[in-house]
Amino acid sequence: MSSKKILFLHGYAQSASIFSAKTGGLRKALKKQGYDSHYVNGSLALKGDMLHDSTDEDLDLYGWWVYGMKDYDIQPALDQVLEEAKKHGDEVEGIIGFSQGGGLSGAIAAQYKKYIPSLKWAVFFSGFRLMPQRFDSWYEPKIELPTLHVLGELDTVVEESRVLKLYDASQDEKRTLLKHQGGHYVPNNKDFVNKIVAWIIDATKEKEPESTKKDDDDGIDDDLLAAIDNIGKK
Repeated sequence: MSSKKILFLHGYAQSASIFSAKTGGLRKALKKQGYDSHYVNGSLALKGDMLHDSTDEDLDLYGWWVYGMKDYDIQPALDQVLEEAKKHGDEVEGIIGFSQGGGLSGAIAAQYKKYIPSLKWAVFFSGFRLMPQRFDSWYEPKIELPTLHVLGELDTVVEESRVLKLYDASQDEKRTLLKHQGGHYVPNNKDFVNKIVAWIIDATKEKEPESTKKDDDDGIDDDLLAAIDNIGKK
């Protein structure tokens, strides 16, 4: 039996391996629910003045497009993600992105029928709507996939207003907003991870045959069931 697949898109000046390490708790929790996580390196290898911190020069770091540009070409980034998606065919059910990777994930979710038709849901950590005006049409009509938008109340890199623009580009009945008290990072503690996994379980339940739902519930621990009941209430 094939596993369900999730694509993880890291933030600027990270890499697949770094993002995997930073989301270890989430990755392991998703594995228990039958998901395989696949982390994709950004299409842009960063060097020299493209890095924010010179101490990072010893690491292989990537982005999806040049940071801070008013306009940018996302086609190389799309090609990189779609190349990974094609390896897994219809098994790719979800996409999770952080920061710049969250912005790219949002654009893919907005046009999922064109790029990854098998997608059932998307999670954006500090994700934002692409600002160049030529992307406006990508979000019309609004994103129809179930979407979870996670923002840090102390995030000074991607401010709340930018996260909310992507939230507003999602259908009212399909979107959920979740806040944490930290800054620009993906929370990896058990309680928060449970909320993310609970939302994913809840988002995919309606797409599964009724006959399988009870069996699936039997494999969910009490913490996750409680999280499902409380998701979106705060």
